[in-house]
Amino acid sequence: MKKYFCSVLLLLLLFSASSCKKFLLVEPIERLSGNIYWKSQADVEAFVNDLYARFWLKISGAAYTSAAGELRAGEIRPSIGGSYNSNDANRRRAYDFFGVNDLRTAIDPTRAWNTSTGANQMNIVSMTRWTEFYQVIQGANLMYYQVDKGVPGVSNEQAAAYKAEAIYIRCLTYFFMVRLFGDVAYYTNAFQAEPLGREGFVGVLNKCIAELQAGKNDLPLRYDDAVFRGVRATRGAAAALLMNMNMWNAAFDEGNKSKYYEQTAALGEEIISSNVYQLVNINDISRVMLGKSEEGIIEFKESVDAGGTYNKFAFAAEMLVAFPEKAQAEGTYSHAYYRSTYLEKIFADQTDKRRSLWFTNMLRNDGIFSLKKFAGPVSPKNFPDWAIILCRYADVILMRAEALAELEQDEQAINMLNMVRRRAQAQDYDITENLKDAIFTERSKELIGEGIHYYDLVRTKRILDGAWTSAPLTAAQFNSGGWTWPISESALNRNPFMTLNTYWQ
Repeated sequence: MKKYFCSVLLLLLLFSASSCKKFLLVEPIERLSGNIYWKSQADVEAFVNDLYARFWLKISGAAYTSAAGELRAGEIRPSIGGSYNSNDANRRRAYDFFGVNDLRTAIDPTRAWNTSTGANQMNIVSMTRWTEFYQVIQGANLMYYQVDKGVPGVSNEQAAAYKAEAIYIRCLTYFFMVRLFGDVAYYTNAFQAEPLGREGFVGVLNKCIAELQAGKNDLPLRYDDAVFRGVRATRGAAAALLMNMNMWNAAFDEGNKSKYYEQTAALGEEIISSNVYQLVNINDISRVMLGKSEEGIIEFKESVDAGGTYNKFAFAAEMLVAFPEKAQAEGTYSHAYYRSTYLEKIFADQTDKRRSLWFTNMLRNDGIFSLKKFAGPVSPKNFPDWAIILCRYADVILMRAEALAELEQDEQAINMLNMVRRRAQAQDYDITENLKDAIFTERSKELIGEGIHYYDLVRTKRILDGAWTSAPLTAAQFNSGGWTWPISESALNRNPFMTLNTYWQ
């Protein structure tokens, strides 16, 4: 995706710095619409593409995927010390702070990983700011409003699709915020001027589920233009997001969990029966990680050789691959590795092809380790041209398996589980295995390094059990918000109703 479109001028007005304004205040309608915008379908296309670009900039401007979804599980260690010392040791020590849930140190602006610039910093402190997320939400709300008013040259059918896409972008953004911060301020008004407080995240996601479900079928099943594959909203992307939101709520709204599991199972069947997606051959999994594959459902990608700022830390793979999976100029060894005890546990099946195909020196416990799953042609900027995969077909299959197992529909759940295992040429499910544990372990294997694992630990409450993580939380820590992220104090600006996450204060 290109970062800049003809909508930049408008968005500069919409998304200008707001520290001196009320919370969520946007520009007056006259400045945003006027006589120069929302006059054609091209204007709508430019606006929606820029919203995706802004979301991309938020999650690619820091070590977002690894910090939020992988490191906090405690299974990744930095390759520092000994013969295989990282060439960036001070910065890589951040991994150990995540591994013991010490986010206060991780976000310290004086630490090495937060003090450099551009591609040389993890920029962890920026992850506490939700301003950029709300800028995307503001834009999605405005897009819905303007398209609903009517845009010359946009048919009723096209308008319905654009409005559904605005809802999708808004819901995707809220889902990311909920997994980071828990409770958030929810609004859909294009010109919200009054300050708002935080709302319980279960209720926020239920509102998102209702509005996205209502508009899902107005989205295209697929795009004929390959350039949009995986990066623009489709029915499959909306259904996958709905599955994720339902599974998250099932963990925190236990009185209604059966409803969430039933919806997840039905949505998974809808995606599978659409025949739009397929599991790629296990030998070609690196092609999935590069994006634009038949397995990708929603992903973000910008060529690492394109202009503009590129932060290598945006990709969890950056720390987990070694030469030749990345250029030797970036260091002969990997900057981090998975604990061998963890990998031995989840990859106990010796027949599983992922053991040999996805790893070099799988059990070394040092920098002579590489997660070859992320191999690919190395670009002039010394890295494969990775995408940030938000959801792919294997993820959907295993979510459906999990929901079916929770509904005690074991036969169907096993069929789903075996679909993924057979792709890996691993052993079929054995009746002696605990089915729910087997599905969780399969997700840990299949989605390793993709920024999913920590969220799975939280929503299944396995984060409380040292048998499942090297960094367990106590029940008291979990219940007081220890699984969340700190929120920047900038959220309090001119908003008497706003609160921060008390666990991190």
